[in-house]
Amino acid sequence: MNNTVTKRRQIFIKKDFQGRFILGAFALILLAGLCSAALIYWMTGGDLQAQSQSAHANIVNAAERLGISILIGNLVAILVAGGIAVSTVLYASHKIAGPLYRFETLCQEVGDGKLDTVTHLRENDQLQDLALSFSNMVAKLRSRRDHRARLLAELNRQIGLYALNSGDALSEAQHHAVASMAALVTDLEKLEK
Repeated sequence: MNNTVTKRRQIFIKKDFQGRFILGAFALILLAGLCSAALIYWMTGGDLQAQSQSAHANIVNAAERLGISILIGNLVAILVAGGIAVSTVLYASHKIAGPLYRFETLCQEVGDGKLDTVTHLRENDQLQDLALSFSNMVAKLRSRRDHRARLLAELNRQIGLYALNSGDALSEAQHHAVASMAALVTDLEKLEK
């Protein structure tokens, strides 16, 4: 088994999957920030407005400034937290999307009859158990293919020996049957390739 480390060449592998994952996380952060801003504004706005009626006019300005400060602070927090969340989610989703992409290409190769493929995932990627199961499946398919090829070769050899040893002693129908079996073995060998 080859233990070389594969480096990421593309960050967006499954763009739809990763995009939905990122948008969902960002929407959650955005909703949390907006709820926080609305709650703080609602809580402090009423108190400051009540104080503005009993105190002088500077408190009214303070309420407006406080509300704007809270809004700006939360928007900045949303942008910073959103940026961190997007990069974190992108990196984390790559550990899932990368192996899924690899399995798609492996399935295509196995479907095309390439049973000598090897499943390699990066050490920290998800789906390591699936990779092991996939490797075991391909090994079993390869073993069955090789066994079938050996059986076909032996059958072809036996047909050839039978036709050679029996020679003229075979009837017309037997010659036809031997030729048909040889043709079927040839067709089966073509399917194996």
